Formats: sequence, structure tokens, C-alpha cells
Amino acid sequence: MKPLLYICLFKIFLMSFFAQANGVSPYLPLKTDPLFELELEKLATITKLPILTRPYHAATVYKYLDKVKSSHPTLYQRLNAYIKRYKKKKALTHFSAQISHSFKDDFLLANQRALDVGDSFKITTSSFWQINEHLILNGGGTLYNGEVIPNNSYISFGWDVLQVDIGYREHWLSPTQEGALLLSTQAKPALNVTVSNPELLTDWNIKYEMSVGVLERQSGIQFDTKRAPVSGKPALMSMHLSFQPFDWWTIGFNRTLMFAGDDNDISIKDIWNGITDPVNSDNCGGSGTELQDCSKEFGNQQASISNKFDIAPFDFPLSLTWEYAGEDTKEYQNYQLGNIAQNFGLFVPYLTTNTSMNFEYTKFHSAWYVHHIYDEGYSNDKVKMGHWWGNLKASDDGVGGSAMSMRFDWQNIGSYQLSMLYRSAEFNPSTIYQYQRSHEVEISIAKAIKSIFFEVKLNLGEDAIGDQFLRSSFKIRW
Repeated sequence: MKPLLYICLFKIFLMSFFAQANGVSPYLPLKTDPLFELELEKLATITKLPILTRPYHAATVYKYLDKVKSSHPTLYQRLNAYIKRYKKKKALTHFSAQISHSFKDDFLLANQRALDVGDSFKITTSSFWQINEHLILNGGGTLYNGEVIPNNSYISFGWDVLQVDIGYREHWLSPTQEGALLLSTQAKPALNVTVSNPELLTDWNIKYEMSVGVLERQSGIQFDTKRAPVSGKPALMSMHLSFQPFDWWTIGFNRTLMFAGDDNDISIKDIWNGITDPVNSDNCGGSGTELQDCSKEFGNQQASISNKFDIAPFDFPLSLTWEYAGEDTKEYQNYQLGNIAQNFGLFVPYLTTNTSMNFEYTKFHSAWYVHHIYDEGYSNDKVKMGHWWGNLKASDDGVGGSAMSMRFDWQNIGSYQLSMLYRSAEFNPSTIYQYQRSHEVEISIAKAIKSIFFEVKLNLGEDAIGDQFLRSSFKIRW
């Protein structure tokens, strides 16, 4: 009798919960429209938007946009004009075409889904069709040099408190703008199922996101050293939970779990144990773990704590970000992170009326983005899925190091907009490879004619092994 009563009460709760919920939301651009995304980051700082992941749900941004209508009318007008396309039943929300020429063809551009400097053209599109309040079909992707990446192609259904996305939905698990430690757009997205909430929950603005996906086929997967390595498709799970204890501070917790890929079966219990007890699931050998059979290891895990502080000393708004991440546990303790990486950021949306600045610095200990089970490491289609720093070193080298970036944006110089970005990375002494500090400069000038942007960009620099590169490009973006 009691179980039946509990089931009835649970059904009543669900009916009441979802009866008050609204529909699903489309997503705003992620690493496809830099000028609009810069405006979004300005809005996030000024309104203290309690979001630590990307892409943003359009519905979430709607609710915060009115807060700047009086204080920052120009910002409001720009964002509102762009977001209007998402208020339609169906629309082509983004289109860009780019041609380029390079004098080097072996350097990955940061956060561009495995785009190489040698790729001579790129076309990007995104669109949606909202069939009804609870169902959206999203279509789009990226095409370059014969490679088709179906990012922006997925089905969204559910409610604003529980939205399900099935397809090639992308993830950026970080409050930073240029480098995410755990998951970014450095590699192309995996086919995945994602659950999240466009509507923030309670007065604490709780935000959750969870995804499970299948990566591209990898070679050299070896759980059991007594057996030959095999090739297979590992799974990737990501989890995020954040809340806002004060209106100026948002804190979040993130996990990524890369597992499976060989011929062995994985059960729900194995996954649950991997999530709740990483020491006894992933730390093989030694007196601090129950796991002594190394062939039973679950996979490769990472975790981070992310923070965003939105403050305005002397009415000067800025955002400070800090991430504390671990590639492993420390001293066989589930609550301690080992092989630490830290990510610091400063974003000033208005140095002056027309200028902004973003600075980031990241410090890595050893073993990031490599793993003894997966010969290709923490990667999808041979490209590291986290920070762009990981692709500047050899794929099998666990050496530590640091990375930094600084971006300066100058808008409304007449009808022109200028962006200047500098990236640099260095590595600790390695027993495998000889590295040097890398340098990259990116300069772009864009001119707006009505709703179309014409952009000229120059990338030049020197990578971590001393090879120089130079790339020029021309883009039309709508």
C-alpha cells in the first residue's frame, strides 16, 4: 500500500511541477559570432548573469536583457536586434563564409573545432524550427576542406526546467572566454544527449547540465596490459551544477568522465561507482585503494570548481573568474584533487565607452590530457577536448606548463570594429620533447553594412617547436 501511495504522490508532484513549466529554448552562438558573443559577455558581467557554461539559452538571456535597457541602451539595442531572430517560429540564425590563405598547414586554431591554419575555406550555418512550445529542430554545421561537422544539429524537447537535446550540441564547461579546462570547442562535438534547465531554479539560481556522448573511434585503447590494444569509440559524460549564493558570486562544480571503448561491457553500476567513488574505480594499485586489478579501471576523469565574481568597484563593472581543477585524486581521497590546473580570468566590459579587455592565465601540473588507457589521450578525433594549450604539446607528453591570452576589442570606430588577441604557451622541461614558448597574434577588422559583417583577419606566430605560421582570411557573416 505504501509504495502505491508514494507513486501517486510522486505523479501528483510531477504533474504540478510540469504544469507550471514553459517550453524549451534555442541556444545562442558559441565560438561562431565573436562580436555578438562579446556583447553577451558584457551583458553577463553588468547583470551578474549566474551562468558558468556555454552556450547560453536564449530564454535565460531574455530575462536579463531588460536590466540594461536604461543603463546601457546601445548594448540593449544591439543584443535585442540580434535576438529577435530567435523569437520567430523558424529562422536562419547564422551564416558565414570564409576564405583564407596560409604558409603553414600544421597548426590548430584555438577553439575552432579542429580547424587548421591550412584549411582554405569554411562555411558555418545554424537555424531552428520551433514546431511547438516543447519541440525545436535545430539544423546547421561547419564545412571546411571536405570536413563536415554537424555542430548546431540536434533536437530539443521538454520544458524550461528540463530540456533534452539529442544530437551534436556543444559544451563549454567554464566561465572563461578563451580557454576551458575540461570541455570546450577545441575539438569537434560528440554525438550526445544533454539535459539542462533554461529556467534557473529557486532564488539561488541553480543551473544543472548533464550529457552523455560517443566519441570518434580511437586506436590504442588498453585496459588490460596483458592483452593487445584495441580500437573503439569511448563514451564521454559531463556534469555541471552551479548556484549563486550572493548576487556577485556564482560557483559551479564540473566533472568529465571518459570511459569504455573496448570490448568489455559497462553497467549502470560501474558508471555510478565511477562517479561516486573515483579512488576505488580509477586509482589502481597501492594501499589507499581497493582496486588492485588494473584491468578493471573505469576510465579517465577530471573535475573542477569554477567561480565567477561580478563586481563593480567605483561603478566600474568587471568579472573575475577562477577555476581549480584536478586530473586525478590526491592521496587516495575522493574529496581531494590531484595534478592541479588553475585558470584565472579578468574581463572588463568597458575600459572606455567603446573598448573592452579580457585576460586569462592558466597553470597546469603534469598529466593533463594524456592517459595510460587511452593512447590518444583526452581527445576526440585526435584533438584535445579541453584547453587549446593541450594541442601545442605532443599528444603523448604529460608535461605541465602554462598558457595566457589577452584580447582587446575596440568597437564603433565609425562603422568598423577592431579586435587584437595575443596567446602564448610554455612547457616545463620534458624528457621526451624540446619545447619553446609559443606566440600567436590575431588581428581582425570588421565593418558592418546593415546586418552583414565583412571581416579581414590575420593570424601569425610561432608554435612550441619553433615552426612559424602566417594566415590571412576574409569572412562574410550574417
